[in-house]
Amino acid sequence: MTTERRFCRFTRTAEGHPFGLRWEEPGGLCPSTFLLLGQARRPTSILVGRLNPKAPRDHLEGLDAERVEAHRGGWLLPASHLLHRETPDESARRILDEMLGGARPSLEPARVVSEVSTPRRFPETHNHGDISFLYRGTLSASPPSVPTVWDDLRSVDVRAARRSEFARSHEEVLESVGLAVERP
Repeated sequence: MTTERRFCRFTRTAEGHPFGLRWEEPGGLCPSTFLLLGQARRPTSILVGRLNPKAPRDHLEGLDAERVEAHRGGWLLPASHLLHRETPDESARRILDEMLGGARPSLEPARVVSEVSTPRRFPETHNHGDISFLYRGTLSASPPSVPTVWDDLRSVDVRAARRSEFARSHEEVLESVGLAVERP
Protein backbone atom coordinates (compact mmCIF):
# COMPACT_ATOMS: atom_id res chain seq x y z
CA MET A 1 0.00 0.00 0.00
CA THR A 2 1.26 3.46 -0.80
CA THR A 3 -0.14 6.10 1.47
CA GLU A 4 -1.47 9.49 0.47
CA ARG A 5 -0.36 10.91 3.82
CA ARG A 6 2.43 13.47 4.03
CA PHE A 7 4.47 13.15 7.19
CA CYS A 8 6.49 15.96 8.74
CA ARG A 9 9.81 14.41 7.87
CA PHE A 10 11.67 17.19 6.13
CA THR A 11 14.63 16.24 3.96
CA ARG A 12 16.67 17.84 1.24
CA THR A 13 15.63 15.28 -1.36
CA ALA A 14 12.13 13.88 -1.57
CA GLU A 15 13.47 10.74 -3.24
CA GLY A 16 15.04 9.54 0.03
CA HIS A 17 11.81 9.94 1.98
CA PRO A 18 8.77 9.44 -0.26
CA PHE A 19 6.28 10.26 2.49
CA GLY A 20 8.04 13.45 3.63
CA LEU A 21 8.42 17.05 2.51
CA ARG A 22 11.38 18.90 0.99
CA TRP A 23 13.69 20.88 3.30
CA GLU A 24 16.88 22.72 2.44
CA GLU A 25 18.96 21.81 5.51
CA PRO A 26 21.14 18.80 4.68
CA GLY A 27 20.48 16.84 7.90
CA GLY A 28 16.70 17.05 7.76
CA LEU A 29 14.16 17.70 10.50
CA CYS A 30 11.75 15.21 12.08
CA PRO A 31 8.89 16.35 14.33
CA SER A 32 7.65 13.17 16.01
CA THR A 33 5.30 11.96 18.73
CA PHE A 34 6.26 9.15 21.10
CA LEU A 35 4.07 7.37 23.64
CA LEU A 36 5.87 6.19 26.77
CA LEU A 37 3.28 4.03 28.47
CA GLY A 38 4.20 2.46 31.78
CA GLN A 39 2.46 0.41 34.43
CA ALA A 40 1.26 1.82 37.74
CA ARG A 41 3.29 -0.53 39.92
CA ARG A 42 6.24 -0.90 37.52
CA PRO A 43 7.22 2.58 36.26
CA THR A 44 10.34 1.35 34.45
CA SER A 45 8.32 -1.17 32.40
CA ILE A 46 7.40 0.61 29.18
CA LEU A 47 5.20 -0.58 26.32
CA VAL A 48 7.31 -1.41 23.26
CA GLY A 49 6.73 -3.48 20.17
CA ARG A 50 8.42 -5.24 17.32
CA LEU A 51 6.80 -4.03 14.15
CA ASN A 52 4.91 -6.30 11.82
CA PRO A 53 6.61 -5.63 8.47
CA LYS A 54 3.41 -6.60 6.59
CA ALA A 55 1.48 -3.74 8.20
CA PRO A 56 1.22 -0.49 6.19
CA ARG A 57 4.18 1.17 7.92
CA ASP A 58 4.20 3.95 5.31
CA HIS A 59 0.66 4.90 6.32
CA LEU A 60 1.08 4.32 10.07
CA GLU A 61 4.30 6.20 10.69
CA GLY A 62 5.94 7.17 7.42
CA LEU A 63 8.46 4.34 7.17
CA ASP A 64 9.55 3.18 3.73
CA ALA A 65 10.37 -0.48 3.00
CA GLU A 66 14.11 0.00 3.58
CA ARG A 67 13.58 1.44 7.06
CA VAL A 68 11.02 -1.25 7.92
CA GLU A 69 13.59 -3.91 7.08
CA ALA A 70 16.34 -2.12 9.02
CA HIS A 71 14.23 -1.75 12.18
CA ARG A 72 11.98 -4.81 12.16
CA GLY A 73 13.86 -6.78 14.82
CA GLY A 74 14.22 -4.09 17.49
CA TRP A 75 11.95 -2.73 20.19
CA LEU A 76 10.09 0.42 19.19
CA LEU A 77 7.93 2.79 21.16
CA PRO A 78 4.50 3.50 19.68
CA ALA A 79 5.51 6.57 17.67
CA SER A 80 5.10 8.43 14.42
CA HIS A 81 6.24 11.48 12.57
CA LEU A 82 3.52 14.11 12.73
CA LEU A 83 1.33 14.39 9.67
CA HIS A 84 1.47 17.66 7.79
CA ARG A 85 -0.77 20.13 9.69
CA GLU A 86 -1.37 17.70 12.56
CA THR A 87 -0.96 18.83 16.18
CA PRO A 88 1.06 16.70 18.62
CA ASP A 89 -2.14 15.89 20.59
CA GLU A 90 -3.86 14.75 17.40
CA SER A 91 -0.81 12.66 16.57
CA ALA A 92 -0.91 10.98 20.00
CA ARG A 93 -4.61 10.11 19.52
CA ARG A 94 -3.87 8.75 16.02
CA ILE A 95 -1.11 6.52 17.43
CA LEU A 96 -3.47 5.25 20.13
CA ASP A 97 -6.15 4.50 17.54
CA GLU A 98 -4.03 3.04 14.76
CA MET A 99 -1.19 1.34 16.63
CA LEU A 100 -2.80 0.47 19.96
CA GLY A 101 -6.34 -0.45 18.98
CA GLY A 102 -7.97 2.65 20.44
CA ALA A 103 -6.50 2.25 23.95
CA ARG A 104 -7.15 5.35 26.04
CA PRO A 105 -4.60 5.62 28.86
CA SER A 106 -4.46 8.95 30.62
CA LEU A 107 -1.60 10.94 29.13
CA GLU A 108 0.41 13.69 30.76
CA PRO A 109 0.95 16.84 28.73
CA ALA A 110 3.70 16.44 26.17
CA ARG A 111 7.28 17.05 27.11
CA VAL A 112 9.12 18.60 24.19
CA VAL A 113 12.70 17.60 23.48
CA SER A 114 14.55 19.28 20.65
CA GLU A 115 18.05 18.56 19.43
CA VAL A 116 20.32 18.83 16.45
CA SER A 117 22.87 16.05 16.29
CA THR A 118 24.57 13.40 14.22
CA PRO A 119 22.55 10.22 14.78
CA ARG A 120 24.68 7.48 16.32
CA ARG A 121 23.29 4.88 13.93
CA PHE A 122 23.54 7.14 10.86
CA PRO A 123 26.84 9.06 11.19
CA GLU A 124 26.62 10.23 7.57
CA THR A 125 23.59 12.35 8.51
CA HIS A 126 25.05 15.55 9.96
CA ASN A 127 22.99 18.20 11.72
CA HIS A 128 19.80 16.16 11.85
CA GLY A 129 17.07 17.94 13.78
CA ASP A 130 14.51 16.23 15.99
CA ILE A 131 11.56 17.83 17.71
CA SER A 132 10.04 15.12 19.89
CA PHE A 133 6.70 15.32 21.68
CA LEU A 134 6.92 12.76 24.49
CA TYR A 135 3.68 11.68 26.14
CA ARG A 136 3.96 9.70 29.37
CA GLY A 137 1.00 7.63 30.45
CA THR A 138 -0.03 4.64 32.51
CA LEU A 139 -1.66 1.48 31.23
CA SER A 140 -4.44 0.29 33.52
CA ALA A 141 -4.60 -3.16 31.92
CA SER A 142 -2.33 -5.51 30.02
CA PRO A 143 -0.98 -4.30 26.68
CA PRO A 144 -3.55 -4.24 23.90
CA SER A 145 -3.48 -6.94 21.25
CA VAL A 146 -2.91 -5.42 17.81
CA PRO A 147 -1.51 -8.30 15.74
CA THR A 148 -1.88 -6.53 12.41
CA VAL A 149 0.46 -3.75 13.54
CA TRP A 150 2.94 -5.50 15.85
CA ASP A 151 4.61 -8.91 15.77
CA ASP A 152 5.13 -8.53 19.52
CA LEU A 153 3.80 -5.86 21.90
CA ARG A 154 4.63 -5.92 25.59
CA SER A 155 5.85 -3.98 28.60
CA VAL A 156 9.60 -4.30 28.98
CA ASP A 157 11.63 -3.23 32.01
CA VAL A 158 14.02 -0.84 30.32
CA ARG A 159 16.60 -1.24 33.11
CA ALA A 160 16.98 -4.91 32.14
CA ALA A 161 17.01 -4.32 28.38
CA ARG A 162 20.07 -3.89 26.21
CA ARG A 163 20.58 -0.77 24.14
CA SER A 164 21.14 -2.97 21.09
CA GLU A 165 17.61 -4.40 21.46
CA PHE A 166 16.06 -1.06 20.45
CA ALA A 167 15.63 0.28 16.93
CA ARG A 168 15.44 3.81 15.50
CA SER A 169 17.34 5.19 18.52
CA HIS A 170 14.25 4.75 20.71
CA GLU A 171 16.53 3.97 23.67
CA GLU A 172 17.71 7.58 23.39
CA VAL A 173 14.09 8.75 23.58
CA LEU A 174 13.65 6.76 26.80
CA GLU A 175 16.84 8.25 28.21
CA SER A 176 15.61 11.78 27.48
CA VAL A 177 12.89 11.28 30.12
CA GLY A 178 15.19 9.62 32.65
CA LEU A 179 14.45 5.99 31.76
CA ALA A 180 18.01 4.84 31.20
CA VAL A 181 18.65 1.72 29.19
CA GLU A 182 21.79 0.83 31.08
CA ARG A 183 23.14 -2.35 29.53
CA PRO A 184 25.21 -2.17 26.32
